[in-house]
Amino acid sequence: MTKIKFGTAGWRAILSDEFTFANVRRVLNAIVLYLREKRLDKKPVVIGSDTRFMSDNFRRFTAEHLADYGIDSLITNRDCPTPVISFIIRDKSLAGGINYTASHNPPEYQGIKFSPDNGALANNDTTKLIESLIDKPVDPSEIKGRFCEINPIENYLKELEKLIDLETVKKANLKIAYDALYGTGRGYLDEILKRAGVEVTMLHEIPNPLFGGSRPEPSEENLEELISMVKNGPFNLGLSTDGDADRFGVVDSDGTFFIANKVLCFVAWHLSKNKNKTGRIVRNVSTTCMLDRIAKYLGVELVEVPVGFKNIGPYIIEGDVLVGGEESAGLSIGGHVPDKDGILACALMAELVAMEGKSLKEIWKDIVAAVGDVWNDRVDLELTQEKKEQLLEKFENASKENILGRKVEKFNGIDGYKFTFGPSDWILVRPSGTEPIVRCYMESDTPENGEKLKADLMEFLEV
Repeated sequence: MTKIKFGTAGWRAILSDEFTFANVRRVLNAIVLYLREKRLDKKPVVIGSDTRFMSDNFRRFTAEHLADYGIDSLITNRDCPTPVISFIIRDKSLAGGINYTASHNPPEYQGIKFSPDNGALANNDTTKLIESLIDKPVDPSEIKGRFCEINPIENYLKELEKLIDLETVKKANLKIAYDALYGTGRGYLDEILKRAGVEVTMLHEIPNPLFGGSRPEPSEENLEELISMVKNGPFNLGLSTDGDADRFGVVDSDGTFFIANKVLCFVAWHLSKNKNKTGRIVRNVSTTCMLDRIAKYLGVELVEVPVGFKNIGPYIIEGDVLVGGEESAGLSIGGHVPDKDGILACALMAELVAMEGKSLKEIWKDIVAAVGDVWNDRVDLELTQEKKEQLLEKFENASKENILGRKVEKFNGIDGYKFTFGPSDWILVRPSGTEPIVRCYMESDTPENGEKLKADLMEFLEV
């Protein structure tokens, strides 16, 4: 039988290969046992999905299966953004949420995420418990559960209206192009922008389980059409969300794509400077240390955690957070859901441009003038399992005091292998928790030093 193991954000596999109704049933049975063990089986769960192939079938199948074991559920009436699932759990005090999505993975993948009753992604203890319960016997229920459809759009948008100054945005008369990448963000991001008086031009808003033939990731290479549209048209911004709308893509008025590391800095700067917010900045080990500089400049605490938003969510629940984010385009803020929200991230960028009355390039110059600049890059290596193990073993055995001809000031092994050589010089090598990839992250104080660091790392890796 297929061994089911949860990664950084749930279990993902290729449809009709390992991701089958039979294997989904095994996961659902384990979730039933988890809910019973935690005494949450008397509360409903919410069931949602992105726009992937068979997602609506999996939603219905899940509701019927849970009902057989006495568990009530609320099914979203259409595909639903991941952050909205988190919102529903918290808004309705549910037992948790089951979400069918493989996020930004290629279209042949499907996945299942489980969020417990706090609305955050399941942490390691929860996923290990669920994994341990797979294939354990499940006693039937004498009372059959019930299920019904819900439409969460309006309640979620009302929540966003508390976080975004719609009136200020209206005064700016913005024009924004939005690429939904055939995913769940349509009807959410475009709607909140329209309520803020924005003239919105849509791209790829019709759901497509093949996502136009590529992975639904709002990366620079996947947003060429959006970048061209913004560059050649009278737009203040170009915005995008991934397949399940928990990640974001941001394009300036001249067509410049801003990487997630910079967007996180924009949001921290904006919330403090323009909205007088404060609190800790929480980032993972692979995210830019420019946030450390901004935290120091603002006089707030910087918290570093392992990769995975499940490690950031608890801080947001605890409170006193300005922004929590990951370089993989995940972000949320204090007082909002403890999961990534690409819709909120994009709306905040529109609010930033409206409040400042400047382009993102101009605002970035202000940030750099205050805290300095950095160079960063990421290389994803698709390797065989044998090569992957050899590479990781090489770092396991490497000196933690001197590597790449550089003295190591600090070694961090909480998630992968991170070597820090100076305040703005570091590398991180870690296996992906959701894909057969080893990711290599690099950051330095200048492009010249950064390119040399990258070259030395690639030479060490022999790639």
